[in-house]
Amino acid sequence: MPRFACGADGTSRSRRNARHALAFALMTFITGMRRALWGLALVSLLAPAQGAGAGGRGAAAENAPVPVIVDTDMGADDWLAIAYVASSKNADLLGVTVVGNGLASCDSAGRNARHILAMSPRNAAKPVGCGSIWPMDGYASYPRMWRENASTMMGEIASAPEAGENAMDGPALLAKLLSESAEPVQILATGGLTNIATVLKTNPRLREKIRSVVSMGGAIRARGNLRVHGFTDAHANTRAEWNYYIDPVAARTVFESGVPVTLVPLDATNAVPLTRDFLARTQHLQGAALGGFVQRTFSRISTSTSNGEYFHWDPLAAAISLNPGLCSRVERLTLDVIAGEGNDHGLPNGQPAALFPLSNFEGRKRKPLSDDAAGATIVSPRGNPVNVCMHADAAAFENDFLATVGSN
Repeated sequence: MPRFACGADGTSRSRRNARHALAFALMTFITGMRRALWGLALVSLLAPAQGAGAGGRGAAAENAPVPVIVDTDMGADDWLAIAYVASSKNADLLGVTVVGNGLASCDSAGRNARHILAMSPRNAAKPVGCGSIWPMDGYASYPRMWRENASTMMGEIASAPEAGENAMDGPALLAKLLSESAEPVQILATGGLTNIATVLKTNPRLREKIRSVVSMGGAIRARGNLRVHGFTDAHANTRAEWNYYIDPVAARTVFESGVPVTLVPLDATNAVPLTRDFLARTQHLQGAALGGFVQRTFSRISTSTSNGEYFHWDPLAAAISLNPGLCSRVERLTLDVIAGEGNDHGLPNGQPAALFPLSNFEGRKRKPLSDDAAGATIVSPRGNPVNVCMHADAAAFENDFLATVGSN
């Protein structure tokens, strides 16, 4: 039998041991709670915020598809992002709005968006709109060859748009879809933010109808991606990412609006490249219309000599918008977008500055923006709080993307 101490000293030791045991149990409980709360905080950072004026989703609606508008510049990675959202059972796709100063002209972009939606029976009739062909200020544009390549969807369809296929006005459609939605809408932004900024400027009350903006754009600690071999080798701006360079004023406007923003910058997308293994796995998608389109697009990207190195920019943002757990590291940062005056009059192989309107969005004289930093996202005490996905789980993303598109 074990011997138990009795008397004053033994009783004191027993009490001390009991106190130590209680303290240890309490510390264990607190540590566990801290870990649980940290996990909840990570999810809440990525989960679209609900403003008091916007109204949350009721308990019965928690498992219902999220209303989504895709705002896109219609490059190759945008096509894939649209295909993902159109395939996802977690999304109720309301429509597609195209950034007019993006990677395809409005006529071609509208036709191309409808081409993708037509492959998804439940989304075939969803509306498509296209916005201004000019940035809010400055002279930024994409290289002309890139726009030509995007217009034909890399050979997917004929180059000439069909008659009667002009898209609706982009900001007008965006405002209409927001107004008519019974609950706040999530906007997946895979291009410049011109359409969204226009709506926020002209219809500021509609910000309450925006659940969140999930934007592929910017570079926090990563280097910008404006320099592309053979097209923009000598570009002075090494800090900006293309989507924000194309309209820095629009990006800043959205950041300053108070709308909840989740950013998927180059810091995250640089860790998710297109691999040979992933390409091989796309072969099983060929059985369905939309899956076959995705497989063909990835195949064309992999053999193209004019697209440079490809990362899953917009598809990753699309996946994170509907499955926040794919982001493995989130930071809450106060960000600003550089949109000050400078000497950038546009690319030599882009839209000539002489063709731009004399006035900017505000009706003032259009001015060139910073030639070495326009569109750069910077951490600043004068910035606005943004949830930033700094790293994503590449393997989990690949599995999720293929499973979602393959389920259509």
